[in-house]
Amino acid sequence: MNGSECSGSGAAEAAGIPRDPAFLASLAASLLDDGGMAGGMALVYLDRDRVCRHADRHFAAALDRSPAELVGRPLAAIDHPVTAALGAAIAAITSLGQSQAHGSAPVDCPTLGCDGRRSILSGSVTAHRDGAGTILGYLGTFHQTGDPDRIAQFVTCRDSFVATLLDAAVDGIIVSDRSGIIRSINRACCRLFGYEDSELVGRSMTILMPPPFSRDHTRYVDTYMRTERAKIIGIGRDTLGQRKDGTVFPIHLSVGEARMGNDVTFVGIIRDISDRLAAEQRASYLARHDPLTGVLTRTAFLEECEALFAGCRADGPEGGGAKGSANGGLFALFALDVDQFSDVNEAFGFHVGDAALKAMVSRVTEVLPPNTIICRIAADEFAALSRVADADQARTLAGVLHDRLTASIYADRHWVRLRLSVGAAVQDETVGTLEDLNAKAKLALQAVQHNGGNAICFYTPEMAAAATRRMMLTMHLTHAIERNELRLVYQPIVDRAGRVRSAEALLRWDHHALGPVSPGEFIPVAEESGLIVPITDWVLSTAIAQMTAWEAEGVLPDRVFLNISGQQFLRGNLTLRLEELLGEHPSLRSHLGLEITEQAAVRDLKVAVRTLGELADLDIQAAIDDFGSGYSSLSYVQQLPVAKLKIDRAFVIDVPENPKSNALVRAAVGMAHGLGLTTVAEGVETVEQRDFLVSVGCDLMQGYLFGRPMAPEALADMVRTQAAPAIA
Repeated sequence: MNGSECSGSGAAEAAGIPRDPAFLASLAASLLDDGGMAGGMALVYLDRDRVCRHADRHFAAALDRSPAELVGRPLAAIDHPVTAALGAAIAAITSLGQSQAHGSAPVDCPTLGCDGRRSILSGSVTAHRDGAGTILGYLGTFHQTGDPDRIAQFVTCRDSFVATLLDAAVDGIIVSDRSGIIRSINRACCRLFGYEDSELVGRSMTILMPPPFSRDHTRYVDTYMRTERAKIIGIGRDTLGQRKDGTVFPIHLSVGEARMGNDVTFVGIIRDISDRLAAEQRASYLARHDPLTGVLTRTAFLEECEALFAGCRADGPEGGGAKGSANGGLFALFALDVDQFSDVNEAFGFHVGDAALKAMVSRVTEVLPPNTIICRIAADEFAALSRVADADQARTLAGVLHDRLTASIYADRHWVRLRLSVGAAVQDETVGTLEDLNAKAKLALQAVQHNGGNAICFYTPEMAAAATRRMMLTMHLTHAIERNELRLVYQPIVDRAGRVRSAEALLRWDHHALGPVSPGEFIPVAEESGLIVPITDWVLSTAIAQMTAWEAEGVLPDRVFLNISGQQFLRGNLTLRLEELLGEHPSLRSHLGLEITEQAAVRDLKVAVRTLGELADLDIQAAIDDFGSGYSSLSYVQQLPVAKLKIDRAFVIDVPENPKSNALVRAAVGMAHGLGLTTVAEGVETVEQRDFLVSVGCDLMQGYLFGRPMAPEALADMVRTQAAPAIA
């Protein structure tokens, strides 16, 4: 006996397994749960190290060996297809793990006897375990057959084994004969359909089918047996099953065929796919609907609306176009955008913002006509397509919608008021598709937002021309710096005696083909496109270079103020950029000033206070531009470390004729002085305006009365010709 045999024997003894063949035969019979069956089958027993401990003569004969040649030898040392199949079955069992209470694996191996006859050794390998579940060995039970006439007898011998395997399956398995009569059914299938096996065996398969499947089943089977043209044999498909209580549910059915002589047996494998279909439907729903509000996504909205438009075009000449659809009326598209919605989230939290949006959608469905299609395009942007009788009804709906959506909303224990911009377009003869209508509604929405938002605007043809103009300006503005088309001009700021104290740098754009473009036109374009950031950087570097030249000439004003965009101001790197530009000219710090709008300053008050404080540390003065045109709140102004307030020209233009304007200017000057701030009045064009401003104590003035925006050389000449030097 070699070393492997010794090792195997020792392992068997250590495990408490006797090597008595009679005991092993008895063990085999007990594991089969049928002592009578063992006598007609080939038996082999291996210990847990896969060393053969018992082999009866039937098993040894299948390998053309005697039992003595097998006992004591490791399985791997016996070269034969049967031992290879046996090893694979054992590997399959051990892969189940020690936690399996039982473990068996089938073996079907073709063999060739010494007389040249072919046969099949079929059976199974079962794990032998102790009470703790530890594997002690493996019992193989096989039946060898080569006579086709004995196949039926062979199948009968294996019935209990096959039944065990079938009952272990998760899926339902049904075996039926050629006429569709159920011959065998496993436990999973009984549970699936709610029957006992005794209620199904011997019954037609149609008992498990809802109409019309049950009605057509016999015809399908007859057609297949006659023509052998399969509809579902060998493939799987989704269909419906019917439980005992009449419930119809979705199943996946796979049908296989087995032929034994002239007999045909069908095997069906059935799986309940209710959960899968529910998950697929949920995924499909989420792919087409916004998870928060339940309205359509943009893609689904476009698909449904385009289908609606296509249906109207198919109705004939009277469908679609300005004449409306065959169902009557026109299409109106409403583009809705909540202005400054981030403020709601920041003030109350995202849960309140989400609740407000859901309430908003509910109000949209209340106001707009039935069958309106609604979608959520972005976080705070929605669209709705409705049928209206005419443009007048669309305008009425838009007005009611805006009033309803801007009314107070009670959202998650908070009262919220939304600002809403509405852009709308009504179908006419120029609208052939949804994209046409959508483009017009978007242009109308942009027009509302350009004018401050929180209003309604319907599309007009002029909007398309304005949009084309903005697009063209954006394209050309991108290259304005490299083409040297930008320049700075300077407008003087004077004291009460008319002496130049400061100057404001103003940006101009002279396009090579379009000519001069108004700042009122190209500055908003630059801000919308993000080009304002590189343009502002160009303004800073250009103005500081000019201040350097003025300082060398001795004509540098006390302060030169530059306008800073809100984007540049709130980015967080303004101070670093100015330190970089002023690094070689530290003396210019006390001569540089920055103007920011009131809206930009309070958009993010924390950042504004921090940035203005950093600028003050650099001795760079800051001024609030256009004061009074924005928030006009003392609570904001007193928190900002600024030195000057510039009173907006809208308040100056009517003084001294308008008593209300007079009172507002007087109050602004008094408030500024109370806070220790210097006041600058913009837009001074007449002597009467100047005299009134002087009388109320305004410190500085700026306007055409003292000088229009001029070239750097002209401002230098004004400073030189002043009777008195500039006073800090």
